[in-house]
Amino acid sequence: MIWTLFKKEVNSYFSSPLAYVLIGLFSLISGVMFFNLLVSYTDGIQALPQDYTQTVSFVEEVVLRLFANINFLFLVFIPLMTMKLLSEERRQETIDLYWMAPVKEWHVVVAKAASALMIVLAMLLMTGIFPLIIYGVGVRDFSLLGTAYLSVILNACAYISLGLFCSSLSNNQIISGLLSILGIMFLWMITWGGTLNSNYLVSEVFTYIGITSHFERVLKGLVGTQDMIYYATFILTFGFLSVKSLGRRNW
Repeated sequence: MIWTLFKKEVNSYFSSPLAYVLIGLFSLISGVMFFNLLVSYTDGIQALPQDYTQTVSFVEEVVLRLFANINFLFLVFIPLMTMKLLSEERRQETIDLYWMAPVKEWHVVVAKAASALMIVLAMLLMTGIFPLIIYGVGVRDFSLLGTAYLSVILNACAYISLGLFCSSLSNNQIISGLLSILGIMFLWMITWGGTLNSNYLVSEVFTYIGITSHFERVLKGLVGTQDMIYYATFILTFGFLSVKSLGRRNW
């Protein structure tokens, strides 16, 4: 049943211009960012004395910055993908058709989340040309490329779960999208609040709750158990809340 719903959702994405517009726009913006970072790195290297060129890390100056910017792009792109997943079906009352079939709420949540993740992976697939370009210009340092992709995929899964929950709260797509954007921004800001707090305990709690610290550790290859537990807990929590939100029809 989940596979059937998943195929329906993916077909729904690609039968409308939304998926193509988002993938194309993401490819364009990320390509421009990569080109600018590459040019800035090259110009910076050429401006330095020969003895100091080895002190500038290509991975830090280009790869890590690129994926940090991609994570920023997801602040807008993922809410645009998720805002209609449940709110539009609730508004049109087509979601009631699911309950006439042997479909559980969690089937719907998993299928819709997986379809949104498929679009995200399609976006990231477009960046597959970047490592080829890097290799072509003579750079052989791909040490953090794997964890860089892992970091944005984990963040994307977290954003999707949050966006799906927000979509279940309202029949209005715009409200759902805004709630999702505000929720993601809150996850960023709470980390910054932790760094500014003088109380050590409060600072540690805020830093752990916020998603930015976990993203940065995974991005830099410092993948820890606490980060995996955080992402798993976050995704499952908002998935559970989405299921309960759909179950409100039984109240």
